[in-house]
Amino acid sequence: MPQNDLSSLRVRRKRRSYTRLFALLCVILTLALGAGAYSYLGAEDEKSAPAAAPASVKTGAQEQAAPASAENKTTAEPVAETASKPAAKASTGTNILIKKSEFRLYLLEDGNVVNSWPVALGKNAGQKRVSGDMKTPDGTFPINEVLDASYWTHDFGDGKGEIEGAYGPYFISLDTSNLSGGAWDGIGIHGTHDPASIGTRASEGCIRMHNSDLLALKKQISVGTQVTIEE
Repeated sequence: MPQNDLSSLRVRRKRRSYTRLFALLCVILTLALGAGAYSYLGAEDEKSAPAAAPASVKTGAQEQAAPASAENKTTAEPVAETASKPAAKASTGTNILIKKSEFRLYLLEDGNVVNSWPVALGKNAGQKRVSGDMKTPDGTFPINEVLDASYWTHDFGDGKGEIEGAYGPYFISLDTSNLSGGAWDGIGIHGTHDPASIGTRASEGCIRMHNSDLLALKKQISVGTQVTIEE
């Protein structure tokens, strides 16, 4: 083969080699660009897709089924009530309570017992109905008079005649007109000449006290003080 033809052949072979190499590079570049574009599009799709809810967050049916939180329980569940304090007593002033079953008189201040003393009652039990039945009445009666009885005398019909000091130093008269309708009166709290009768049924219907107890009671009461007598 002539030298010129050999050179031309070599040149053509080189050109073919370069052409093949260039074509191979183009294919590689094309594949690389395609792979890059695919990766880019995939990343964009991930960004636009909604993020999955964290495990700690419940949505939809999960949220409805989830139990109430501690805070919600605090507001939803009833709170045990503490024992409330007793209501304050209404101011009722000074009153007297006589319990016939106990043969005892109680002095009350605003509903509280501040003192008490033994007493004697009518000879017969039960509610007073008529004059002379020897019964101490049940009910609430206001004091209408506080009288000096130190000079009074009384005949108890026991053959001893008039007894001086039969009512002690004072007679605390009770207004029983609402109960008696005016048919009888004369019921009161008073002292006695017979201390041994206290704690028994001994009077004609009045409430007897030891004279010293009566003096202590008189200092605490006045006209209008309410006296309640009950069985």
